[in-house]
Amino acid sequence: MKIPLKKFGTILMSRPAGREAFLVMKAYFKPQIAGEKMELDFEGVEVIAPSWLYEVLTGLRDLYGADQVVCLPSSNPTVIESLKCIA
Repeated sequence: MKIPLKKFGTILMSRPAGREAFLVMKAYFKPQIAGEKMELDFEGVEVIAPSWLYEVLTGLRDLYGADQVVCLPSSNPTVIESLKCIA
């Protein structure tokens, strides 16, 4: 299941906003098939903060397992650096 993060805005900042986004994903983006991977799509995101991404990634990984949550490739420097901070 692909989750377009631009649905949450083009500037994704702050831990509380990331927690809210995770709760929305938990409620509305449930895998339809057992073992289906959750793919985070960064297309259209201009800026993403490590704190926002941390809340989303750790929440999803705790819920579905680290191997089930995939970050799709991005050429956006803020996405790349934020992922480096978290991984």
